[in-house]
Amino acid sequence: MKIHLRTVSFIFLAVILALSAVLISSSIRVPLQFSLFEKHTIQFQTVAQASISLQEASDYLTDESRLFAISGEWKHLENYFAEVNESKRREKALEQIKGAGSLEESTKFLEMALQKSKELENLEYKAMKLVVTAKGYDKDPSYNVPQAVQNAELSDNEIAMDYNTKMAAAWLILFSDQYFSMKKAISIYRTSAVDEILKHSAVLSENNTKKLKSAFYRTIAEIALIVLFSLAFFIIIMFFVVKSLYAFTQSIKKNQKLNATRTTELELLRETYNEMFDIAMAKENFLREKAEHDELTGLINRTAFRAISKELKGAQTNVAFIIIDVDKFKEINDKFGHPAGDKVLKTVAQILRSTFRATDYAARIGGDEFAVLLTKCCDDNEATKRMIAEKMKTLFDKVEEQCINDIPHTTLSCGIAISNKGWDESLFDQADSALYIVKRAGRNGYKFAE
Repeated sequence: MKIHLRTVSFIFLAVILALSAVLISSSIRVPLQFSLFEKHTIQFQTVAQASISLQEASDYLTDESRLFAISGEWKHLENYFAEVNESKRREKALEQIKGAGSLEESTKFLEMALQKSKELENLEYKAMKLVVTAKGYDKDPSYNVPQAVQNAELSDNEIAMDYNTKMAAAWLILFSDQYFSMKKAISIYRTSAVDEILKHSAVLSENNTKKLKSAFYRTIAEIALIVLFSLAFFIIIMFFVVKSLYAFTQSIKKNQKLNATRTTELELLRETYNEMFDIAMAKENFLREKAEHDELTGLINRTAFRAISKELKGAQTNVAFIIIDVDKFKEINDKFGHPAGDKVLKTVAQILRSTFRATDYAARIGGDEFAVLLTKCCDDNEATKRMIAEKMKTLFDKVEEQCINDIPHTTLSCGIAISNKGWDESLFDQADSALYIVKRAGRNGYKFAE
């Protein structure tokens, strides 16, 4: 059974109205404290959602600029500047946060996140200009190249680059350590802002609980002449309100969802908070998943692969590194179209997942470039080579089978390097050199580094 706290309060006021005007005043403070607590909760929800919107807008600009750098398709540049000049979600989010009357410290952090996002645009504009000049959009009057891109400065060497070099340079800018560092700073500022709101919310929650308890104790003293009625009212409040508020406070401190109560007003507060909590957690999980995985193939991306490699650096364990290129992938795109090319990439990714072990890590580290890091290899390198050779045969057989049934003719070139002391940066160069030998010999094969 649920009770309406406001109804109970009004009944109590009616009974003791003739005895004490002070008691009436004290009783009114209780719902006022609930309203204040609800106001602060809604304020936090507004700020949290706006901060997520700011992060989403920044990530959207990153995605569109990277897609433009990778594909060269004009629509991604248009999408980018539609967000910057029309949607303006970052600016709107900051205005929403300021309008909610949030903490000065949290607002400052979000302003810093927005400023860092603006600074990030300079790198994106330069990358876009490299693509624009490589694709020749600046020579075609039908393409209205934005002024911000036109104003981006390129060095004489960059201007003189050929098409492939410009496209590669644009890609490197948007996947550089500087770029990732600035993106990380944006995320840190946004997280700091939310942390400030959380700490402030916890303090407000604790203060409100103390004020409520104080109001209850004053009420007991003021209704000494009607002990039985006062005691009954106090038990009701303690059982239905204080206990729930204390549980709410503990749950908030532990970053957990709130449990159900028997009070209608607190149920509304609980539902509002839990809804906000679910949204925040879903957004956080989505952003984390998106940051670590390649959107097209579902494999881990270059950033996540690099982090895994670093964890194995210097480890006393045998590992093997395989770098895999899809042969003549550009010709597949040109002849069959990008959807067919995408299907080839997704098929290769699926085959890699099914061919290698659960303890191995398959990743997409470039446009048509994949990598596999094999862990827990045996101490005997020759045995490891035999195991990998079997995997290679399975891999090539599966690709050939898919070419017959599902995808355009596709072959792979692979370079393999083995280490007895965990991950070493030289493994990449060794595998890449072996890959080059395979390509020079006609592609469609694999080779172990010498």
